[in-house]
Amino acid sequence: MPINRPSRSNPGHSQTICGNDNEEIKERSGEDQEVEAEEGKSEQKQAPPSASAKKTFGSMKRPNLVTRKGNDAYNYKEKYPEDAPYEETAPNARVWRTYEDESKIHDANMVEESRDNVDVLLVFAGLFSAVVTTFIAQTYQNLQADYNAMSVSLLFELVLVQRAIANGSSVKSITPSPLNPTIAFVPATTDVWVNGLWFVSLFLSLTTALVAVLVKQWLHCYVVLPSGTPRDRSFTRQFRYAGLQKWHVQVIIGLLPVLMHLALAIFLIGLVIFLRPLREALSWTICAATTVVYAAYVAATILPILFPQCPYHTPLCDLVYISLRHVTPQISWKKYSFLDAWRQRQFSDMIHRLPDVKARDRKTLTMVESECVQQSAINLAAEAVDWLS
Repeated sequence: MPINRPSRSNPGHSQTICGNDNEEIKERSGEDQEVEAEEGKSEQKQAPPSASAKKTFGSMKRPNLVTRKGNDAYNYKEKYPEDAPYEETAPNARVWRTYEDESKIHDANMVEESRDNVDVLLVFAGLFSAVVTTFIAQTYQNLQADYNAMSVSLLFELVLVQRAIANGSSVKSITPSPLNPTIAFVPATTDVWVNGLWFVSLFLSLTTALVAVLVKQWLHCYVVLPSGTPRDRSFTRQFRYAGLQKWHVQVIIGLLPVLMHLALAIFLIGLVIFLRPLREALSWTICAATTVVYAAYVAATILPILFPQCPYHTPLCDLVYISLRHVTPQISWKKYSFLDAWRQRQFSDMIHRLPDVKARDRKTLTMVESECVQQSAINLAAEAVDWLS
């Protein structure tokens, strides 16, 4: 077979041709690779997620969401740059920025919860005050002399006198009217009690509304921080938060519903007394209903203290629980009791075996709930997985 060899007379020409061919091959292969890469990307977009990217709970399948670096809002090491050496407490240090973010979340939840409670109390106090004022407007007149009734009584006495004169009988036989301007007016005991109770109820309602408005102003001043460096704002916020705890603002907010409930109870007692001279059966009915309602109210306050899982939790429950822990001491007994030492005639050890009485630790209902959750963590995990399925 004839072999085609490059001409020796022009070797550069053959090398040029081969080089051009190689470059064309490389360009074509590069274009093919780009086309294949684009097709692969389009197939990946259209393809459903693989089995490894799915998470199955029963019949639910969800894609495995991977959090990219820097997307976690609570990862402050990635969110804020690392401080330079010896600059860990500088005005713009990471610790103060972290403090600002965490305090904003905490304060937002606390202020929102407090404002919601205060707004509900303001609405209820306004409606309740309007109702009580309507009743008082009708009953306070019984505390002063009724000149209309006095005029009617005197006119009736005058008619009796004229009849006696016309009949020729003695005027002395006519009983004088008990109502006249010369006799001091004394209101009935029932009227005094009813108006007194309703005025106290109205006073408590208006006081609750006033304190609720003040609380809203306190919370607004608390969350508004002055401008400055993160360290300055952190110091200001911590100073205000310590004052919030020192002056028991949360306790004041928790006592506002108690004032409204007390005002409602006083109003209902006055209503029972008001209805007794008019309709005794209706009065006893309202008295029984009031007793049942407030017995349920007391039970709903005590149940969350006895059973941490009870959902009837209110701020009043926390106040009652903390007050009980301050009042009732904690008694811890020794291994052998005082009576055992007395039975064994160990009189010298009787003093050492007396119970220890000490103050209880400051524990809230939230801490008690956390302890119960930790104790039943296994059962809760099984119930949570079963709920998901």
